[in-house]
Order: sequence, then structure tokens, then C-alpha cells
Amino acid sequence: MSDLVKLAEVEVMRREVLELCYASAPLGCSKQVLEVSIRKMGIDTADLDKQLYYMVEKSLLKVEHAGNPRLGIHRDVYSITAVGMDYLDGNGAEIPGMGG
Repeated sequence: MSDLVKLAEVEVMRREVLELCYASAPLGCSKQVLEVSIRKMGIDTADLDKQLYYMVEKSLLKVEHAGNPRLGIHRDVYSITAVGMDYLDGNGAEIPGMGG
């Protein structure tokens, strides 16, 4: 796959994650829900962890680790931040790596 196609796929994945988290605000989305949604778009989810980490570091998302150790339930729930909302609304600064 060419680098340009891969870059476009990554940008589409990042935007879709933001939009899903926006739609589920303030509760957020589990990684499992995000993964299924991205996969249904026909995009490879192998880099999803890396992209989620990137968006948390850019302050577009925040992550909360939830679960019940006694039941063996562990979930990472991603929620959109004010910076992420501003980006989607077109009110924030341009963020390198997020496309146009």
C-alpha cells in the first residue's frame, strides 16, 4: 500500500473515532466498539491502539480504564475532550496529523 493511501486511511480512522466519541459524549466508547466500527468501514484496525494513543497525547481524547477485576472485565473507554469537540466543530486550531 502506498504511503499516501496509508496516511489517508489513518486520517479517516482518526476522524471516525472522534465522531463516534462525540456522538457518545459524555459517556465515551470502549475500544471494542471503536474497533468494530472502524472495521465495518473496511479499514484495517491493526494500528488502532497507536492512533488512540496519538489522539490522547494530542488531547483530543481522554481514556478511562474501567472494569471489575473480580469478574475479569477490563475496558478502556475513550471520551472526546473539549479540544476534540472544537476540532470537529472547526473552531480549534489546525492539528498536524489530523488532516483537513
